[in-house]
This record gives sequence, C-alpha cells and structure tokens, in this order.
Amino acid sequence: MAARIRIARLRAEMTQSQLAERIGVTRSAVSNWEISSRPKPNVANLASIAIETNVSFEWIAFGRGDIELKV
Repeated sequence: MAARIRIARLRAEMTQSQLAERIGVTRSAVSNWEISSRPKPNVANLASIAIETNVSFEWIAFGRGDIELKV
C-alpha cells in the first residue's frame, strides 16, 4: 500500500505537503503512509487519496484492478 500511495501522489504531480493539505492531514502523516512499516491510513483517508490523485480506490487500497479511475 505504501508504494501505491507514493505512485498515486507522484502521478498526480503532488508533493507530500500538497496531498496532505488537500486531504486534511499533516505532511508527516503522508510521509509515514509512504513507508511500509508505518501505520496505514484509515478508509476515509484512502478514499480521499484516491479522489485527489484520480486513481481507483480498489487499486490504492488493495492493489487490485486498474490504477485508472473509471468515471
């Protein structure tokens, strides 16, 4: 999950600070989520990450399906 969060953020061309501001958390929270040994984001934060980075929730949360958000 940590790698998928980082990939989604980089694909959206955002810094950790920008993503944090958009979803209402600290930059250090985003940084911790991108390190696999650290605590994971809750479901609401994962949904916000998916929306803000335009990736599918299924992909970012579980690594299944396409990365692209289908609308």
